[in-house]
Amino acid sequence: MRLSIRHQIVGPFVVLVVFVGIVGTAVVMTHVAASTEEQFDGNLLRASMLANDHLALLEADRLQLLRSAADTQGVAEALKAGDRAGLRHLLVPVLANVASPDLTLRVLDQHGRLVLALRGTDASTVSEGRGSADTYDGIPDVQSVLAGRRDAAGDKYAFLALDGQAAVADWVGPVRADDQTVIGAILLDQPLSSIAEGIRVSHASDLAFFDAGGHILFSSLLGQTSLAPAAQAAVSSEHPVRIIETMAGHAFGLLVSDWRLRSRSVGYLGVVLNADAWQSGLSQLRLFLVLLFAAASLLALLVGVALAHYITRPVDDLVGAIRRVGTGDLRHRAPTGPRNEIGYLASAFNEMAAGLETKTQQLERAYLSTLEALARALDARDPFKFEGSSRIAAICQEMALAMDLAPDERQALHRSALLHDIGELGLDDRILRKTGPLTEDEFATIQRHPVVGYEMLKDLPFLASSLVGIRHHHERWDGTGYPDRLKAFAIPLLARILAVADAFDAMTSDRAHRKSFSFEFAARALRAGAGSQFDPAVIDAFDSRAEVIINRMKEL
Repeated sequence: MRLSIRHQIVGPFVVLVVFVGIVGTAVVMTHVAASTEEQFDGNLLRASMLANDHLALLEADRLQLLRSAADTQGVAEALKAGDRAGLRHLLVPVLANVASPDLTLRVLDQHGRLVLALRGTDASTVSEGRGSADTYDGIPDVQSVLAGRRDAAGDKYAFLALDGQAAVADWVGPVRADDQTVIGAILLDQPLSSIAEGIRVSHASDLAFFDAGGHILFSSLLGQTSLAPAAQAAVSSEHPVRIIETMAGHAFGLLVSDWRLRSRSVGYLGVVLNADAWQSGLSQLRLFLVLLFAAASLLALLVGVALAHYITRPVDDLVGAIRRVGTGDLRHRAPTGPRNEIGYLASAFNEMAAGLETKTQQLERAYLSTLEALARALDARDPFKFEGSSRIAAICQEMALAMDLAPDERQALHRSALLHDIGELGLDDRILRKTGPLTEDEFATIQRHPVVGYEMLKDLPFLASSLVGIRHHHERWDGTGYPDRLKAFAIPLLARILAVADAFDAMTSDRAHRKSFSFEFAARALRAGAGSQFDPAVIDAFDSRAEVIINRMKEL
């Protein structure tokens, strides 16, 4: 007789409940709970202290950066002269030393108008001020700096602001002329999300920032709410407040402390630790205490746990299989398990997964055949590119073998080669077949085809690994290519290989404005472009297979 899972699980634990010393466990558990709660509070307090120390060090770094930027020789003169290029030249090295891609440095003139804004470790130009729309003189702390005011902490100020919908922390300091008059200001701002991420990486704790009214500014946890008035009233610089909250089905401990910038309270900082482990620990202790109060419960517990594990393991295996198939691994199958409901369910699931895999493969093959037909149709539009995609795919495969690419990478490269110019379907034939020089607008139109092709194919999951080649096969090693001006190893490897194959085929094929070059000449031209247009390592791979590639091209 086959028992149901309910009978197999409920039976042993009914026996367990009968023998458990409920009353005795409850008495001892009260003491144990207080002890573990104290330990959790200690962990929460340590995490809060580390987070506050991190914020203090961060503020010290930002103030030091303000000093470095303002004191850099030539900055005051360039600001006074309105020399944006000079300011950028002077401030790029200063900002490049800061390991935060989200930090923005803004230079303001003496009226609070934006002169220049730089962001990140690469110090890319975010904005150059153009008028009253870029003024910051309405911010009280900026006004204080521009007016040359000082307080007990000095002549630099810190405050919170909104950049769009994101809350940011700002630090602002003066730029002084030789006679110490204030001629402008340096403003640094960093999103609270970036600050929180830095603390999470360093100290493995989540954070929540609140303004002075207790409203949430940013939280690294979804579902974080504003502080209740009672919690705000209880917080002081010496006494943080602990709050237990439940978010997304999980318990969290939140320790709220006073948040200060330059010794001035600007809101509240909440450090969050997952309390599931704490509560889970209490449950395990409760089970352990049950064993102490009832020796007979030990046998029941061991038998029950072993039996429950034996019964529920197939459930876990099935859930794991469902998740893997749900993420796209259609080849994965669940263990069939015991001969009960779960075993039958696993068998049915495997049949469903097999059918889904077959249908998906058929659909992918149909999609790919359609796209390859489109690529051949694209080649047919231009007599000079006929069968060009197939030739380029053959060249790519030879280089892929030389570079020991894995089979899945070779497949992705092959598909990229076949479909790399599919974006040209959206271009006018008059531009593609034009024999004379292209106008600036026509060349700009031509340069859009990698992005057009990428947008056409980006929603096809089975082509996800091939999209980088389609989008970036016109990037150059020196960063002057298109559409994204990627440079060196920022260009995906598949795109670097495809760029060499595409160039070789273009040089050895007739075009409307010229005859084809010899294979040998094209190979020498590729070598000449190593380090400027092409990845030198890919050119080495081409050279190692050049004889085979040239022979294949002569056969095609």
